[in-house]
Amino acid sequence: MNKFNRFASAAAAFALAAASASCSAPEAITFGKGAQTALTVDGYEVPAGVFIYNEINAYQNAAYKMYYEKGSMPSVDDVKESTIEQLSASDWIQNNATDACKDFVANEKEFEKIGESLKEDEITEIKNLASSYSSDNSLIENGVGEESVRKIIENSYKREAIFKHYYGLDAEKGCSEDELKTYYQDKTTRVKYFSISMVDENGEQYDADEKRRLNNMIDDYVKEINEEKTSDAKLKKIDECEEDYKEYTDKRKAEAEAKAAKEAGETTTTTTTTTSSGTTTTTTTDPHAKEITITKYTTTTADKDESNDTTTTTASAEAEASEKAYKNYNDHVFSMAYNKAEKYQYDDDTVYVIIRADIKERMTADDLWTEEKIESLLNERYYKDFEDMMKNVVKGYSVTKNNKAYRKYTPFDLNLG
Repeated sequence: MNKFNRFASAAAAFALAAASASCSAPEAITFGKGAQTALTVDGYEVPAGVFIYNEINAYQNAAYKMYYEKGSMPSVDDVKESTIEQLSASDWIQNNATDACKDFVANEKEFEKIGESLKEDEITEIKNLASSYSSDNSLIENGVGEESVRKIIENSYKREAIFKHYYGLDAEKGCSEDELKTYYQDKTTRVKYFSISMVDENGEQYDADEKRRLNNMIDDYVKEINEEKTSDAKLKKIDECEEDYKEYTDKRKAEAEAKAAKEAGETTTTTTTTTSSGTTTTTTTDPHAKEITITKYTTTTADKDESNDTTTTTASAEAEASEKAYKNYNDHVFSMAYNKAEKYQYDDDTVYVIIRADIKERMTADDLWTEEKIESLLNERYYKDFEDMMKNVVKGYSVTKNNKAYRKYTPFDLNLG
């Protein structure tokens, strides 16, 4: 989902309503004639309701900032008394609300500049969303009426339209669909696998004989899969091998339980269930149900300083080992040939039987290459560029604050929950 998707503002409005519903609200805010416009950005008058709405979002950001720093959700008073980035909480919130209003204006002006217009179904959606989210009294109590909510939701639709205009398929700053497919294929692959454990249910390593038996089974599975002639046949065969392994582990577990019971002097009962046909058939409607897609590992980790004598905690050592194991696995998967099963030692306790398939075979409109996927990839690839573009638009704006409105709508005079 786009970071600036059409429902972002509406969802935030809902969060506001939910947060303040249980609180005793202060007297409802009413706009004085001189405070109906909170600020003017490059000649555009920003309604007070839009400014207040952005103040509330800025307050929520401040609260979550404190939450991540301290590990507990602060009260309104905690936020009010805090200093954020060397500013009082009130100044920090109003500065952020001002910046959000500048972004709001940039969306309005750029939308007009590119000559776009909202579709009828979008206008209907906006109207319905505005009616739904503005019906909560907590919004009205804070001075955010339905018209302001509608403008905020409509603005997010316009922002999405601007992005598509510049960064959509075949757009001025975007790419072709073939180029986007190549982008996806370079960073994503398709695999099917199952794991074989080298430890028992207590986490104890199996003895040498059992490990030898398991490794021989794995080698046989890999051979059987690769003897199949087609990709589809190999992908089906890996399921059969997994089922065979499951039957083996179930049998081994039952035998171990029976042995333990016998040693304890208990009586065990074996139950056999027979169907009329003697066989059970499982039908899977999705042929790719057990497949997964993997994204190329790109996170960079600083090299470990071997001269540092600081003792590493067990937890961090385990996390580091886990990350290393996954990175090695990820690197190996992307180096594998297509349609050739392999045995892969993931870590000391686990071995995979794995096969890599060509993801291009599944890039169809009814499978992986959906409109939602295309939208998500465009967002992933170009969102930062789009943000930078819009920041440059905002840089040239002049801002005139209505000091009366800024005093009247001080954030901690609002109903913040």
